[in-house]
Amino acid sequence: MKKRVLLATFFIVFLAGYSFSQSVNKPAYIVKQSDTVYGIGHVGKNQQFIEFKRADATNFRKILPEQIDAFRFIDGRYFISYQVVEYNKKPNWYFLELLVDGEIDLYSISKYARFFIKKGDGKLIELKDNVENITNIAGSKYMKKDQRYLGVMKLYMEDAPALFPEIDKMDRLQQADLVKLSVDYHKVVCTDRECINYTKDVPKVTYKLELLTGANRHNNSYTPQFGVLVYVWRPLHNERLYLKTGLIYSARSYGRTEYTYPEKIVYNLKIPFSFEYVFGKKAFKPTLAIGFPTGMYPIVSVQGGFIVTVAPGFELSLSTSVDGILSQMTGMQKEMYNNDFGHSINFGLIFDFK
Repeated sequence: MKKRVLLATFFIVFLAGYSFSQSVNKPAYIVKQSDTVYGIGHVGKNQQFIEFKRADATNFRKILPEQIDAFRFIDGRYFISYQVVEYNKKPNWYFLELLVDGEIDLYSISKYARFFIKKGDGKLIELKDNVENITNIAGSKYMKKDQRYLGVMKLYMEDAPALFPEIDKMDRLQQADLVKLSVDYHKVVCTDRECINYTKDVPKVTYKLELLTGANRHNNSYTPQFGVLVYVWRPLHNERLYLKTGLIYSARSYGRTEYTYPEKIVYNLKIPFSFEYVFGKKAFKPTLAIGFPTGMYPIVSVQGGFIVTVAPGFELSLSTSVDGILSQMTGMQKEMYNNDFGHSINFGLIFDFK
């Protein structure tokens, strides 16, 4: 029964990360008929709505793309309202993310890696790479794609044939390649205005620093611990998922007993490694994480807690963890920890490098 509960815990952690994939509220503005309104907000599921609160308001309101012209995070990602014809020929409104504003404008729906281009005042076209057929090679089946986007890009860039070899190298639709190609095309054909690459305004990696203190029961009694953790965050991939690592020191943090070794081996300095998902949109944000609190594979931890924002760039955290999940499943918990229930509780001060 205990093993089933532990396995269920793993699935809950991972499913929760996918189920509650919301964006973080940030300073932003909306544009409607040249009227700009400032506040905070985030982009909703599949870029089909935003939730926005004016600077002078108390509540958020849901806004559909057909109701405004644009939404942008301050000095960050930029979204334009557009009606898109879907694969079933039905139209749908989206907040398309504007990646490049130049002679060719490049847009995306990032979750599904859908990309769109528009040249001048022309029609918005989706770049497609459909499955053409299933090819049987030496008894194995492979999907063959039509790569029709290559022809579309060459048609739109026919006045810059020097870029054709660069287009031919695109074996799949990928944002980095499309952004570079769009910027290169603008440099070739346009000299009277600047091409704006909005992806440059989005930090590829940002960091937070946490000063941590607390106690663990990684041995036969509670022992104080303290350390420093670094949060690494890639906003373009997931705005709520962090990688955490650093150094934690505890006088008697972790050891093996005479069950395995004649003498106990104690690990005072730990290099933890975990992935943390941050829920919520306001100052109080629950957290859920899974990782290796000692930096060692068998000592898997499931962590839960919350973060409270007390000032811009400054947060407080409280978390607890159940450690040694795999060792519990294999019956080695007491051997690894000198007790049947390794766990910890920690308090932290988090500083945002931004």
